[in-house]
Amino acid sequence: MRLLLALGEDDYETIAADAAEALDGAPGADGTAREVTADEFTAYLADQRTWPETIASDRVLRAFRDLDLAGIVARVDHACCQNCGIAEIGGEVPDGEQHAYRGYAFSHRQDMQNAVDGGGLTIAYGVFTDAETPADQTGIGREVAAALRRHGLDVRWSGDPGERIEVPLTWRRRRFGELAARPGEPAPEPPAGDRLDVTFCDYHRGRHADDDVPMTLAGAKDVLAALTPWKDNFAVFEGPAGGVLQVCWEEGRRLWLERPDAEARCSHGRYATPSEVEDLLTVLAREGDVAVGLLGDVAVDHWES
Repeated sequence: MRLLLALGEDDYETIAADAAEALDGAPGADGTAREVTADEFTAYLADQRTWPETIASDRVLRAFRDLDLAGIVARVDHACCQNCGIAEIGGEVPDGEQHAYRGYAFSHRQDMQNAVDGGGLTIAYGVFTDAETPADQTGIGREVAAALRRHGLDVRWSGDPGERIEVPLTWRRRRFGELAARPGEPAPEPPAGDRLDVTFCDYHRGRHADDDVPMTLAGAKDVLAALTPWKDNFAVFEGPAGGVLQVCWEEGRRLWLERPDAEARCSHGRYATPSEVEDLLTVLAREGDVAVGLLGDVAVDHWES
């Protein structure tokens, strides 16, 4: 149960059902499972309110997006074990882009369990043999370790290509919207402070929020970092004054950023890095809107009547 809570992907009902199944038909299993799930949910959300703006899991996700952009497909909670992870990691490469990816990095479900328990995150890595630019195992390992360090993480790796990379941390993800709600109750409001309303869709992972979800700035950045860089995956962020920024991944791992202007019936946009978008989300949350001038050199798309 604590694993599913910390992974932040499943709602209350799914976690309660999993807990009931684990009790294996014991008398009153459903009631016991729901009671325990309610207690664990309450404790998790209370703890979440004490977290700093940036936690170690955020840093891993940001490092993994950087690796994706560099041609190393990087995933957390990928497959059940290392053998299956290696066999299936090629499926994480977008169709038609196999030549652009030199290698991979991932942590599988057993690694995630260990990380949730506070034992640190272990990361496997390797090469794709059909890449346009060949790579070697040690080189991929160095790039993975460097990306993690750039985002402020401690990395333990000797440089041996036969050794996995270890990152001391406790894994946890923010819960928001329906992922933080209990049956019959509305989703809890985020604490006071910098807030955004967010909708998003990650078609590849089957994860989405079709209606506006109020969340903290940290939660909005979490959504951005976790958005798989596959074509058409998108997120829309609305500030307290009504300003909007929206992003969409395009083919070739390019992230399109735009600010729609309903009054002028146009959008101002350009390609951006996830880090640049994060900086603009901070402005959006704190100022309520983002001036076009802050976007830099943009293209203007005039809407049809």
